[in-house]
Amino acid sequence: MRDRDRRIRGWLLAGAALALGAGRAAAAIPRIDTIAAGLRFENLTRTVLWKGDQETSRIRASLIAARAEFGLAKDIVVGLDAGLVLTDFTGLVFTGLPVSLQYGAAPLTGFAFGADVVAPLAEFSDFRLSGAGRFAFTFGMTRTWPLEGFAVEGDARGDSSLLEIAAGPRLAYLVVDRIVPYIEVWARWLRAGFAIDESLGDLAGDETKRLRGDLQFGAGLGADAEVTDRLHIQGKAGILPYAGGVDSLMSLGILYKF
Repeated sequence: MRDRDRRIRGWLLAGAALALGAGRAAAAIPRIDTIAAGLRFENLTRTVLWKGDQETSRIRASLIAARAEFGLAKDIVVGLDAGLVLTDFTGLVFTGLPVSLQYGAAPLTGFAFGADVVAPLAEFSDFRLSGAGRFAFTFGMTRTWPLEGFAVEGDARGDSSLLEIAAGPRLAYLVVDRIVPYIEVWARWLRAGFAIDESLGDLAGDETKRLRGDLQFGAGLGADAEVTDRLHIQGKAGILPYAGGVDSLMSLGILYKF
């Protein structure tokens, strides 16, 4: 797991540097106008081609996270997420082990951290054009499962990590009372790793699948709704087309504004 440990340390250092830069930028903003807190749910599928593979496979991730949103000057909104994620790599094949494996175990449980920002760029007529960006990092806890059907005992241990960065324009329609519908267009960049350690009697080996960087473009429809002056609901659904099919994204947030 040494490669994985180095990779996680590198990403955490990059995240710390990003957070430090964000903190310095926030320090220059004169005030925080609003604070909201709540929960966020998200489900994402991505069809990817891992390095060295000939066939694509699908990653499915389901997230539940605590969320905080800060409304800053000039209508800039910054969001922070921290929670749990279930990541499913069903169908991923490992051929570089003493005994080849096709992953079919239950989804891996892990931790997820994210940050996003929506910054208005221009308003015209009943519309507002904003720039939206998101950074999300997840890493799975190690899972162990037995290798069955052999004369000797054996097991396999797996863990994963994902890093996604998304950015694009958002066009919101401002006429409807208490509901702001919008459309987004994204570029979503994904980097991933999945490591397997296998032992079977005297045999032992490991293999790491890597996705250096997968870029997909897509679009989504969403809405921010004020149920009351304090209670807000946010929803979004989108698609990410690829050659031969379409991936999907859905999210729902419930926030209480202080």
